[in-house]
Amino acid sequence: MSADLSTLQSDKSQRDGQLRRQALETNQFPTATFSLTQPIDLGSVPADGQVIQATATGNLTIHGVTKSVQIPVEARVAGDVVTVTGSIDILFADYGMNRPTSFLVLSIADHGTMEFQLQFTKA
Repeated sequence: MSADLSTLQSDKSQRDGQLRRQALETNQFPTATFSLTQPIDLGSVPADGQVIQATATGNLTIHGVTKSVQIPVEARVAGDVVTVTGSIDILFADYGMNRPTSFLVLSIADHGTMEFQLQFTKA
């Protein structure tokens, strides 16, 4: 899975500009990727509407740095669709990024949260 980081938006456009220029540096590193290194074990086939907790283990690449991560996920079956959601906190320093600094924007943390939702259907 990949994400175009140049399209990220927060509630402050000035903060977004600083993240693009100083932390994420999206001109040089526009994409983040996550690749599974092992299958996600959902156990047995869940009942319709049942939520299953699992872990997605893989390689997360941000800012040109790749780290092995484990992301807690929830999977829910609804008819022929499996929806998987998850999130993980990301410390900027772990991926070679510095926290942006600016006199105009004083509220930039040293970390962020990656959240995702994927939907799968039977082929």
